Amino acid sequence: MKSEDKDSVNTLEIINSLKSENVMLRKEIQHLQSTESSEAKQLAYQESQMRFRTIFELSKLGNKVITSDLKITQINPAMVTLLGYDHKEEIIGTRILDYSPQDHHAHWELLQEHLWEKSTPFFSLETVLIKKDKTLIWVNVTSILFPDQGHNLGYTIIQDITEQHALKLQKEEFIAIASHELKTPITSLKAVLQLLIRMIKKEETIPEKIANLAHEAQLYTSKLIHLVEDLLNASKLEQGQLSVNKRKFPLSEVIEGCCNHLRLDRKHYVTHNGDLSIIVNADRHKIDQILVNFVNNAVKYAPASEEIAIKVEQLSTSVKISVTDKGKGIPSEDLPHLFERYYQVGKGDKHSSGLGLGLYISAEIIKKHHGEIGVESKIGEGSSFWFTLPNKESIAVN
Repeated sequence: MKSEDKDSVNTLEIINSLKSENVMLRKEIQHLQSTESSEAKQLAYQESQMRFRTIFELSKLGNKVITSDLKITQINPAMVTLLGYDHKEEIIGTRILDYSPQDHHAHWELLQEHLWEKSTPFFSLETVLIKKDKTLIWVNVTSILFPDQGHNLGYTIIQDITEQHALKLQKEEFIAIASHELKTPITSLKAVLQLLIRMIKKEETIPEKIANLAHEAQLYTSKLIHLVEDLLNASKLEQGQLSVNKRKFPLSEVIEGCCNHLRLDRKHYVTHNGDLSIIVNADRHKIDQILVNFVNNAVKYAPASEEIAIKVEQLSTSVKISVTDKGKGIPSEDLPHLFERYYQVGKGDKHSSGLGLGLYISAEIIKKHHGEIGVESKIGEGSSFWFTLPNKESIAVN
């Protein structure tokens, strides 16, 4: 009996020993797996760093890495060459503001705000940098924010656009001069045509064909005037000289008078909805210009839509004016770009005449009024272009 008890105790000791060894073995396996996982992650990180370093060093565009205080921590050979230096050690540790004219510091401060304060995924700007020999170059800067060992750093790509900027200035200068030179003779032509049409209306013996030709000449002159106005406004925008002269007026003044050229067109008609008696405090001429641009776009891109509807809505914080057509609609991929400079839907087709400036200028005018602008469109149903003016500057007439 004693022998059996002794054997039983030995068996329990062996089982407990095996359990203990099993626990230790599991812990060791987990440790090894953890170590392998950590080593794998470290290896993957090192490979990623090597790929980044290769791309960074071999890029033909200037690359740099900056900290939140705009200090340069890394720079590639292309960036060294761009700034006119011989060795990257001359630049690493300095601040990007050291290579920026004083009046362009605000550009980098804006980048700093967007990346590190607002956590914007990426940010682009055009600015000026000073080379080692003190010459100035225009550059396009694109930056993204990325985490690195507990810190957020800015990875920046810089492209020299000095030549493109010079061409842009030449183009803007030509547009400004040409627009001013065209304005006077076109205004005189409009006056002559108005006088001619008055004379035609008084004469009963004038053939209908001649009368129609006079009306067409007046229509095309009106289109030409709007085109010249777009060029002039684009030039003023580029120079920061586009101003708004606000005064109070009822929306009926611009809505009922903005589409006289459509009466000459005789293919479309305009309907009005909403309270046109609402008084707004805005630049009357420029609001009229926006409506004309919206209506002209409807005529151009929805030629089969005879009705063009202008609607006024009093919202809680603003007054909204929209121009709607029943055309074929605008592709969704075009919608985000419609208010960009020189952008045209279906560029190259028969409806894409013009400069692509009208909507861009309209957006800039609304910005100066502290309003909003946008478009809604469905293929096969039509489009609605709209803008708002702040409610505090609009009242309804009782």
